[in-house]
Amino acid sequence: MNTEKIDTKKWNELLDKGVEDGAFPCYASAVGRGNELFFKSIGGNRALYPTKLPLTKDTLFDMASLSKLIGTTMAALRLIEKGKLSLNDRVGDFFESCYGKEDITIYQLMTHTSGIPSFFHMWKMNIDPRDAARVILEHPLSAPAGSSVIYSCMGYILLGKILEKICGESLDKIVQREVLAPLDMKDTCYCPTPDRICVSTEKKAGSDEYICGHVHDENAYSIGGISGNAGLFSTLDDCIKFASMISREGEGFLQKSTFDLAISDHTEKISSSARGLGFQLYRDEIYPGGQMMSRGSYGHSGFTGTYIYVDKDTKIFCIFLSNRVHFGRETDLFFERKLEFFNRVFSDIRGIEL
Repeated sequence: MNTEKIDTKKWNELLDKGVEDGAFPCYASAVGRGNELFFKSIGGNRALYPTKLPLTKDTLFDMASLSKLIGTTMAALRLIEKGKLSLNDRVGDFFESCYGKEDITIYQLMTHTSGIPSFFHMWKMNIDPRDAARVILEHPLSAPAGSSVIYSCMGYILLGKILEKICGESLDKIVQREVLAPLDMKDTCYCPTPDRICVSTEKKAGSDEYICGHVHDENAYSIGGISGNAGLFSTLDDCIKFASMISREGEGFLQKSTFDLAISDHTEKISSSARGLGFQLYRDEIYPGGQMMSRGSYGHSGFTGTYIYVDKDTKIFCIFLSNRVHFGRETDLFFERKLEFFNRVFSDIRGIEL
């Protein structure tokens, strides 16, 4: 790509302005296509409270729901290719007591059409982590399975537990073997050791301490930090490896037919929310990756302020990592600045001869 036609300094200025304006404490960002990288930048502080600490290139970000895509989804797709899992497998194939949910399929879990609630406070129930699947299955559905899209953290926790049943080992070991090792993502992990440098996320309720080094998501934390919905920590460099792979349509990691199926729109007939297998797609609705991406663009976001998206037509990927919740959860300015950045990147790319 002829990047000389693009003033990437403007991208940096937007990101630095976001830090200066208090939209986000820090950022780590990259733009590229396949194995080509033509923008990479970090800035700001990994923590502002109680002590200002600068961001470093090896800082781990709490990936939040990007864990669904990088970890759980990719592991599931690899197991499907190996014949250990099928999209038609049912919850009842893995659990004896399903409380009327035995016919929910892997396909429905991965497309968020299972009807399982988006979220409930499992972390307040003081359960044994081994009982997470049972608690989710006991909980009433929010809609009949297959009838609508309900983006469900609980469904992905259940999917993670199914992968553990199939493999007979914990999800972190499955993801390490099936995803992180093949992609050479050496720094990405669940439950970082105390010596690792991590961004600080949100202030703990009723405390002056800030969450740092363990997963921000309450449900994932309550079951040990290794969960199908959240829990992965990663660096910008490792995210570049992942983004490069999905911008190459799975080359060297998944079969092309598997990847094509994963980024197909499986929910067009039932919802305005476009969903692939684990992927969030751009159709016509408001999209976290902005409005300048082509229809069918794909990726995912994380609640803490993490984003990886690929433009379907150009195969350009854009990564934006931050720790927006360091300022609390009501961060409208963050979303304004983030959308401004994504729109500027993909607007600049349009019209460039590829």
